[in-house]
Amino acid sequence: MWTRGFISLCLIVFVIGLITGPVHWFFPVYAEKVLGEKALFAGLLRAVPIGLGGITALIGGKLSDRFGRKLTLLIGMTGAVVIGGLFTTQIPLFLWGILCYEGIASGFKTAGGQSYLISSVSPKQLGLATGLYFISSTVGSAVGNAIAGEIIARINYRTFGTGAVLLSGLLFVGACLFLPRLKKYSDDSHQKQDGIWKSTPNVGKYINLCRRSNIKMLIGLRVFPTYYWGSVNLLMPILVYNLGGDKATGYYGAVKLLFAFICQFVTGKICDVVGHRIPALVANVAVTILAFGLVFYHNSLVGLQLFGILGGGAAWALSTTIPRFINEFTEPHEKGHGVGLTHLAWSTGFLLGFVASGFLINISVHVPFIVAGFFLICSTYIAYKLWHTKFNVRKEQL
Repeated sequence: MWTRGFISLCLIVFVIGLITGPVHWFFPVYAEKVLGEKALFAGLLRAVPIGLGGITALIGGKLSDRFGRKLTLLIGMTGAVVIGGLFTTQIPLFLWGILCYEGIASGFKTAGGQSYLISSVSPKQLGLATGLYFISSTVGSAVGNAIAGEIIARINYRTFGTGAVLLSGLLFVGACLFLPRLKKYSDDSHQKQDGIWKSTPNVGKYINLCRRSNIKMLIGLRVFPTYYWGSVNLLMPILVYNLGGDKATGYYGAVKLLFAFICQFVTGKICDVVGHRIPALVANVAVTILAFGLVFYHNSLVGLQLFGILGGGAAWALSTTIPRFINEFTEPHEKGHGVGLTHLAWSTGFLLGFVASGFLINISVHVPFIVAGFFLICSTYIAYKLWHTKFNVRKEQL
């Protein structure tokens, strides 16, 4: 597992998390504090880019399967190069343009990164490797949130944004030079000679994937929990900022992600021992309960932090199981397509949660979390069905 490719990948996603994590985390606060806009503005401004990321993940999945994991990941990394520019301008058109490009690139980054992960380690070690992959991003974002909180509180947003652009540019050059290429898998060897124009999404292949019952459940397992994730990513920075300020917001994001690091590591180890279905079910139940906890403690800084941190850990634990589901449900030449499809599902849920919560908070702070809780009940049912199906298959084999 400890190959140069896997270690390089983890280092890359660590630095990407260090850069992009705090930018996304502080953007709703930036929109309210610097731009003088409401939460709905931040939600709508990010809506189209999130959707674009889901669509380009389909293209990225095919590109990854056809031309290789490294090229797809490098294309995706260009989004991290520009994202820091958000904090250097207050012009809505420029903000939207930066977010759109980063959204488009994120689809390639996800498809390339996760398919690179799946292809670089053995299936027996995929649980731990997945945990370490997400941990790298999580720890990077945690460190970045803490640093960003200090820089923004002591200096300003522009300084952090400029530093983020410079650091991500250096990372991109380093990845071009030192990230190893991996073997490509294809179900048709002559496809390697096709032009790049044929790397547009193979709609038929994606439709065939969606017809499988297990893929349908996997899509649900991505859409419903990510609605909750979109909601808390929009609302929690604003709510914590209103109660505690910039530093509290930064350190809350850092602690939440560090706790998520522990959950990811433990979940990865558990998946390698008992499989990924039981951890997915337990994580679903936990995040559902914690989402409803936010309904009652949204006016308390301690309550927000407690339920937000625990809920973030449970949500990341659930995400750690997803690559193993993709690996189980797809063939070697379909891994990129599987990642692309699940990222489209992730983007759909995140988009719905982000935008809907921007509207619903105008009714009451309670409502977005209640709606998110009901979405999580749906995902818990799916996780239970996946576990129950596997349990019955094992009983029949005994």
